[in-house]
Amino acid sequence: MEKYFELKCALEYIEQHISDNCTQEDIARAACVSLSSLQKLFRYVFNHSVNEHITKRKMTLAAEELLSGPASVAELAMKYGYSSTEAFSRAFRKVNCCLPSDYRKGHGAQSAFNPPTLSEKGVSWEAPALIEAMRSMEDCFVICFDIAGMIQINEISWEAGDQALVKTAQLIHAHKTDSMRLFRIGGDEFALVTPFDRGEDAERLVASVLAHNGAPFLYKGQSIPLHLWGWYGRNTAVSVSSDPMSLLHDQMKQHRTMEAQNGK
Repeated sequence: MEKYFELKCALEYIEQHISDNCTQEDIARAACVSLSSLQKLFRYVFNHSVNEHITKRKMTLAAEELLSGPASVAELAMKYGYSSTEAFSRAFRKVNCCLPSDYRKGHGAQSAFNPPTLSEKGVSWEAPALIEAMRSMEDCFVICFDIAGMIQINEISWEAGDQALVKTAQLIHAHKTDSMRLFRIGGDEFALVTPFDRGEDAERLVASVLAHNGAPFLYKGQSIPLHLWGWYGRNTAVSVSSDPMSLLHDQMKQHRTMEAQNGK
C-alpha cells in the first residue's frame, strides 16, 4: 500500500507540473522516495522510465493542442520545456509518428497515452480521445495493427524502430479515409477507428495494408523489411471500457493465439 501512495503522488505531481519542466528529483521529493526507488517503481509497474513517461504525456497533450487550438509549434516547444522547435519535433515524432506540422494536416497516429489509474485491481489506462472516436462511430469496426519483429528492428537501432513506426503510420494512412482516426495504443500497436458496420469492409482494409508485408524501409542505407499483423472487431465492448487499450491488447493477443493454433 505504501508503494501505491508513492506512485500515486508521483503521477499527480507530474500532471500538475507537466509544463514546468520538473526533474526526476523534484518528483521523487514530492513522492517522499529516493530517486533510485522512483525509477525502479516506474520500470516495475509501467515498464518504462520516468523520463519516458513525462515525454509521452507532454507529446500526447501537445498533439491534442495541435488539433484543437491555434498554438504554433514554437509556442508548444516553449510550453513543454524544449530548447528548440527541432528538439520538440524529434520528441513529437517518436510519440505521434510524424512531425508536428504534418500532424496538424492529419498525418501520424494520435498517442493514446493518458495518466494511468491505480486501484487494488492494478493499473488501467483510460483513453478519452479513443473512446470518443469509437462512440462517434457506435457499433462499428476497429482495426488494430502491430509490427512483427519489432524487437529485432530495435536491436539494429532505436532510431530504426522509430522509423518503422513512422512507416507503419504512413502505410495505414495510405489505405484509410478522412473519416477514420488512427491512434497509437502501445509501443508498436495501432488502432484505426472506422465507420465500417460490415466485417467484410474491415477485412478488405486489413488485407490491403498487409499486402505490403515484406516491403522494406531504409534506415541509414540499410534495407529493413517491415511486417505487420492485423486484427479487427466491433468496437461495442471497447467503447464502454474503462481501460480500452488493455482490452484491445487482450483481444489482439487472443486472436494471435488462435491463429497460431490454426497454423496461420
